[in-house]
Amino acid sequence: MVINITKLTSTLLKMRKLFVADPTYAVRSKKFISEFQNYCADELRSRNLEENGFEIKIEHSFDVGRGAVEADVGIIDANGEPRLIVDVRSQMTSIGKNFNNYIRMKAGEVESIHAKYPKCVVGLIYIHPVGDLHTRKPVGPVGSFNYTKAATQLASLDGRTSLTDFASIYEHVAYCVIDFGAKPPKLSTTVPTQHELQLENFFDKVSETLRAR
Repeated sequence: MVINITKLTSTLLKMRKLFVADPTYAVRSKKFISEFQNYCADELRSRNLEENGFEIKIEHSFDVGRGAVEADVGIIDANGEPRLIVDVRSQMTSIGKNFNNYIRMKAGEVESIHAKYPKCVVGLIYIHPVGDLHTRKPVGPVGSFNYTKAATQLASLDGRTSLTDFASIYEHVAYCVIDFGAKPPKLSTTVPTQHELQLENFFDKVSETLRAR
């Protein structure tokens, strides 16, 4: 099924409003990202995944042996174990300085999840802005960034199809390059070019993989 564009647009409008008003508060309070978490939960819920004791939860923590990990959006089974996790990550400023570090961190995090819960389907949604937004309070610039290279790096983390594949790879990854300056804000039509990284396909793919396991 297709994603709910109306709900996505409404979500991006709320995110833009929060960021423009006070970027630091929007990010640190998690209000900015929580809007997208709620959107993701609604997309999963619309695919009838809350059955057989499964429950969708937002910001749910669980143990992976070396400590607790928080799932931005998760589907938890009747035993309290994660069966599907959607990890949502956004970078709105200075994205060129920290992206490579975040990619390495994400690979380590998903590896620890798969080590403890090998059947868990783990997806990643990575959000970048197309450019700077005019905000009411000062914030660092987006800076120079190669979105095409970032898409290639994210594609390298995508595609865990079996339990014997590398644990440091996600089952599915989506790369959302968002034009928050558009009226209304929208997904970029040029990045990513990789079909497997497009948000339009993400929720169907994670749902199908969950049902297959």
